[in-house]
Amino acid sequence: MLASPAGRRWFFAALYASEGAPMGFIWWALPTLLARQGVSVAAITAVTAAATLPWVLKFLAGPVIDASLARGGGLRSWIVVSQSAMVCSLAAVAWVDWPNDLPLLTALLVAHAACAATQDVAIDTLAIRSVPPEELGRVNGAMQAGMLTGRAVVAAGTVALASRFGPAAPVLVVSLAILLPMWLVVQAVPRASAVASAPPTPAAWLAAISGRGALLAIGVALMAGAGFEFLGVAIGPLLVQYGASDGQLSSFFGALAPAGLVAGALASGRVTDRLRPAQGTVTGVLAVAILAGALGGLLWLDKMPGVQVLVAWMVLVYVGIGFLTAASYALFMGLARGELAATRFSIFMAMTNACEAGAGFFGGRAEGVIGYGPTVLLLVGISLVAIPLVLHLPVRPDDTTP
Repeated sequence: MLASPAGRRWFFAALYASEGAPMGFIWWALPTLLARQGVSVAAITAVTAAATLPWVLKFLAGPVIDASLARGGGLRSWIVVSQSAMVCSLAAVAWVDWPNDLPLLTALLVAHAACAATQDVAIDTLAIRSVPPEELGRVNGAMQAGMLTGRAVVAAGTVALASRFGPAAPVLVVSLAILLPMWLVVQAVPRASAVASAPPTPAAWLAAISGRGALLAIGVALMAGAGFEFLGVAIGPLLVQYGASDGQLSSFFGALAPAGLVAGALASGRVTDRLRPAQGTVTGVLAVAILAGALGGLLWLDKMPGVQVLVAWMVLVYVGIGFLTAASYALFMGLARGELAATRFSIFMAMTNACEAGAGFFGGRAEGVIGYGPTVLLLVGISLVAIPLVLHLPVRPDDTTP
């Protein structure tokens, strides 16, 4: 599958779907199932927060994978072993009495998340090594579409499965869904990556994350998403404030928002490969800034006509978010190419996670002081600072990736 452009897109979409499916269960569906079994909100959030921690720390896996590759190791082993451990740790959740054994449930979910985060770094490194620069946009669009589809399908089907067959049923279904991508990896990815060489020196590690291009990319990762990350956290309470019904909330989060993200990611793939990732990223930042900024202005002036207009406008914002996400990931993959690619790219992704956490934390506190509208506009202004950073990124001498 890695030998053709279409094969590469389907291959990486399938791998990312295997990442999205467990996320849909753990982050979206499991809290609902635990609440139905009488678990308190405080206990539920403690479980989900613990399961999120390995994703925040996944940048630690990058140097380990790079060191392994330098010694002649292969990415296939990293992906298959991680996926096998993902299946085992998640399937074991089916035999746990969730309400009465939350520590064991939490331990299994943390173990699963650690394996999933490691798998994610290995998959991204495989994409950096195997996808030509001119295809990075479309491949990242396909990856985001696969992840979002897997997450949405599982989140939508889990409650129905649990209601009919018990809470263990969706756990086993999601575990089995990881097996097909594992077979694809065995079929498509070579056993070894390269001839063993000397391990990277400390100077090489430092240069990988402290060069001009890396520092500019880190700045982009920290700021480009600020315009929408707060909205992602605040849109639920905002919709409730505007009187959204349970049906409207379900349709928005279960169908409209994921569809907008997928549409934006797929559109971004073609546009980004035509314009190059840097221009695609700038286009995405501007699109989100215009859409989110207009929404912030309407909220500030109290001119939002009603909840239906708010829902429709947020779908457009999510299209822009999908576009920017795919374009920026293609940019980061291009900048990470070469030696120590796993280290560089995992650092860039860690900074995007930091942007999400920081924008959500800061926005939540600013909203209580200045309101939704001004907070959105302030964060949009921060995101625009990323544009000159993108435009000053160095062009690699062997291609025109940025």
